[in-house]
Amino acid sequence: MATHDFNDLRGTRAAKNQNLFRYVNERVESIAKPYNLGDPLEFVCECADLGCSERLQLRLREYEAVREYPTHFVIAEGHEIPEVERVVERATGYMVVEKIGVAGDLAEKLDPRQTEQAP
Repeated sequence: MATHDFNDLRGTRAAKNQNLFRYVNERVESIAKPYNLGDPLEFVCECADLGCSERLQLRLREYEAVREYPTHFVIAEGHEIPEVERVVERATGYMVVEKIGVAGDLAEKLDPRQTEQAP
């Protein structure tokens, strides 16, 4: 199997896993906002590891900054997969990665905010 094929498969799997965690975090935010549950909030790590249980503290404005880009995910330090994503921000307690290639295309397609805005 060619290296790019392996990275495409790994990227597809990673994007699907990360989309699940992104969906969970979207629910956290949607529940927290109307009830003013505080700032920062606790979000789940959006890495590709379905077994990950790391929690991340982000302010709502920080979380919203990540969500501006459908290819961006918030993860714990060291949870990145360099073959399918690149680190675009390092902050205290978390990192932001951008999915690239096939993984980026899929992350964009699966973005719940893109789906909500579609007619």
